[in-house]
Amino acid sequence: MLILLVIMGYYFFRPRLPIRLNRAFLAILVIDICTEILEVASFRLNETWPEHATALLWVVNVLYFIFVYVRSYMFFVFTISVLDSKSLIWSRLRIFSPIVYVPCVLIALSTPWTHWLFRIEDGFHQGPLYWTIFACDCCYLTFATIGILRHLKELSAHEIISLLAIQVILKAGIVARFLLPNIIVMNTFCLMAIVVIFISFLNPDLYLSERGYVYNLPAFHALLAECWQRKKPCRVLGFTIQNYNEHREIFGGKQMDDALIGINKYLLETFPHLCSFYLRGGSYAMVGQNEPDLAELRKTLSERFTGSWKTGAGELRLGISFVEADMDLMNCPSDRLVNTLMISLDELSRVAEPDTSRSLMDSIDEINQKLEIRRCLEKSLDRDELEVFLQPLMDSKTGKRIAAEALVRLRDDNGNLIRPDLFISMAEQEGYIVRLGEQVLAKVCRFIRDHDMEALGVQWINVNLSPVQFMSRDVPSRFAEILKEYHVDEKMIHLEITEQSMIDFSLLRDQITGLHDNGFEFSLDDYGSGYSNLSRVRQYPFTNIKIDMEVVWNYCKEKDMLLPALVEGFKRMNLSITAEGIETEEMAGAMKDISCDYLQGYYFSQPVPMDEFVEQTMQMNKAC
Repeated sequence: MLILLVIMGYYFFRPRLPIRLNRAFLAILVIDICTEILEVASFRLNETWPEHATALLWVVNVLYFIFVYVRSYMFFVFTISVLDSKSLIWSRLRIFSPIVYVPCVLIALSTPWTHWLFRIEDGFHQGPLYWTIFACDCCYLTFATIGILRHLKELSAHEIISLLAIQVILKAGIVARFLLPNIIVMNTFCLMAIVVIFISFLNPDLYLSERGYVYNLPAFHALLAECWQRKKPCRVLGFTIQNYNEHREIFGGKQMDDALIGINKYLLETFPHLCSFYLRGGSYAMVGQNEPDLAELRKTLSERFTGSWKTGAGELRLGISFVEADMDLMNCPSDRLVNTLMISLDELSRVAEPDTSRSLMDSIDEINQKLEIRRCLEKSLDRDELEVFLQPLMDSKTGKRIAAEALVRLRDDNGNLIRPDLFISMAEQEGYIVRLGEQVLAKVCRFIRDHDMEALGVQWINVNLSPVQFMSRDVPSRFAEILKEYHVDEKMIHLEITEQSMIDFSLLRDQITGLHDNGFEFSLDDYGSGYSNLSRVRQYPFTNIKIDMEVVWNYCKEKDMLLPALVEGFKRMNLSITAEGIETEEMAGAMKDISCDYLQGYYFSQPVPMDEFVEQTMQMNKAC
């Protein structure tokens, strides 16, 4: 009991997070202390029964049995709370768990009349249902073990070991109690289990920031997970110190840590009704479950940060920006909410002006959209369902289709096309771009194999290469394998790389050389949108330069000598020229006048599915 009181005192002395896990632990402490008091009292009264009133014996013994049953249930509830905090829990465990201890409590309450548990006749005597105290313990330990084993993959090794250790200790206590019925031994095992719980899950320091006063990121996860699980309304205000990393480099880690300690102390003293969290990298979050006024809270913080923060070496002035999350966002899973908040705070720290405020709802919508795009992308890649559209390249002299550019397309579940810039950038960031590029090339090779290119008048097809694809050293060998599989001549495939790819000169040169040695020809796409010049272009085996549409549009709006001179320079280097973004007959004429070889744009055709491209081309050939 003394050890339990020490643990309880330490628990109340330190800050504690208002989550179910903490409440369950506190309930275990209180119930276990009451159980111990009642157990000692009942043993003493039963040993000296002639000295006491019979009614007192009945009351103390009934209360003792009720608390024994409730204690078994509360250890199980704690396990449920741990699983709930991980968004795990088998719902049937929660629904059917009271089915054991409720009947047991009713048996205890009826015992003065039924004598099922015990009887008081010339002292204490066990009744026919005395075994239920063991059955109740065993049932809840079995339930808890089933819940743990069902979620082994989701729990950490530390959590699994700790939870199973608690079950083993309590089971050992039941065995010891059964073998030694006249010795108060179960409380020792319960104390051991409580110590394991406190060290593994409930030590307040586990949830406190290293710099003191406020909670840390794991505590933030735990609180929001409970709010989401139990549908508790709450509001979150996140704020971040502008350019935190730069400040840390300039002023040093010690001075910034002193400032953070001052901020933490200010938050705790000024907003005791809110839970304040230090997340990472100068970012904070404040959570209130009683509908705090976020506008007023933001105003108070902004006013304080107009002043300075004292450090050991002087004072620092820091600017902050905000991210607000309202109660409606509790429909969003807590993990996604935390991740989105962290992303938003990181972005604001780098790019926003001080006192900028952003709604997390906008970021949530953006994240949800990205997750949906990623799901569609993964599904299409796994099922080889990406589509390839073709956009024709026109010979400026004859006006006929002479080639085409392959453009990848992705559809959502409703059959609507997703913007290419959204899913291609995601494919690059998430590591899918190599698979995507290989599938596109394979579909183009299959198209060339299955159609008479000579009859269509198509001499080659351009296939785009992402800059990220160049990071894969086996691109030349993989592309050669794909063409060999479909028996396609390398001259039928022209690879397009963007001007931005030319930043890493050595890597690009090696990759292009490898592909060129395998027979591939290259076009430089979007020329004029990057930083390359004629000197750098000459160092690569390009055969075609594609002028970026912005450059074409600007020239058509206001003609000058720059673009014609540029085209003339490329022509002297024996490079052919393609003008992109042609949308009118006048634009086509202007590009033809400055000697562009090929024209591409919506004026001739938008990108269309392969079958439609074949049909259009055949009709144009017949008309000619």
